Amino acid sequence: MQRIKSIFSNKIILSVVFILLIITVAVTFAYKKTRGNSGTLPIREITSEVSGKAYKDNIADNRPVPVSAPKSGGSLAIDESTSKAILSVSNMSCSGCISTIKGSLVGIEGIKETIVDIANGKTVVYFDNKKLTDVSRIEQAISASGYPAKVQRTLAAEAIKKEKDIAAAKSKYYIASVGGYDIARVDFETELEIAKKRYTKTYGDAVFSDPRGESLVNNLKTQIAARLVDEGIFMQEIQKAGFKVDDQTVENEFNASLQAGNQKLEELKRMVTETGYEFDYFKKKFQTQVLINKYLNNKVLADASNDFEKQNAFNAWYQNAKVLAEVVYYDSDLKQLLQTQTSSGGGCCPVK
Repeated sequence: MQRIKSIFSNKIILSVVFILLIITVAVTFAYKKTRGNSGTLPIREITSEVSGKAYKDNIADNRPVPVSAPKSGGSLAIDESTSKAILSVSNMSCSGCISTIKGSLVGIEGIKETIVDIANGKTVVYFDNKKLTDVSRIEQAISASGYPAKVQRTLAAEAIKKEKDIAAAKSKYYIASVGGYDIARVDFETELEIAKKRYTKTYGDAVFSDPRGESLVNNLKTQIAARLVDEGIFMQEIQKAGFKVDDQTVENEFNASLQAGNQKLEELKRMVTETGYEFDYFKKKFQTQVLINKYLNNKVLADASNDFEKQNAFNAWYQNAKVLAEVVYYDSDLKQLLQTQTSSGGGCCPVK
């Protein structure tokens, strides 16, 4: 990712772009020139960004990744009042879904921990059965947030203690957390596999078969993780502010982007599928893009009157957000890779 630039005028609007179809890079933040009056990059421009040059150009030269060591706090204290509800949940696709589901349970007293398994359509909720006696409230709250849920079974404390540590469960489903915003392992693995497919298509199946191939995979892992952490930094700030956009706003932005790019929905779906992404994943990431755009325009840049002030306002806000972001890596192998990259001058900030 090139150094973040500001290009503002009456016809040019700030846009934080998720270049979903750049195979080597999952999520990239940049200022882009938009068409029409929409603050969202036209979808045709997003899908046309696929190029070998993009991988090098999209590596930030000023974006360190704050990383802290995994905490022992991932181990929840299990006492006799602790119960565990296992629910089947539909419509989940990415880290944004995790955030929404966890957020839907915030107002319910007694919730201790929530672990969302996107890949298998499951959500596990640990709760205090003395404070929460009606488990159906969990089911109803998640369903009301847009993810139909059904309680499959519940476990008492004795059965929970026989299971593996909760921290290990988190490592299985998440690679990291940014201020409580969990980054799904599914997101990471999806982007990595598609990145690898792009390289094999360009350089052949043998590209990953030697030590250089192993180094390339490790570089891809650290760059993808860094970009997902960047997304988490944005999202944790938005969550703290309680900022939201409604579904209709997202749909309007999506349709405006299709029109601006002179693209039909079925054509877009075909292009997304051909790259290896599921369309639901693409659409959810688009929703995240809209949310970030609206937040920046309404909260961060609202008082800035010219390009220079907007650039400074964004830089100050983003640098503060990075400093305040508490990043915990659950994946010890990935954390080790980041430490190695740092010690060899790989571009990330020191791993704590």
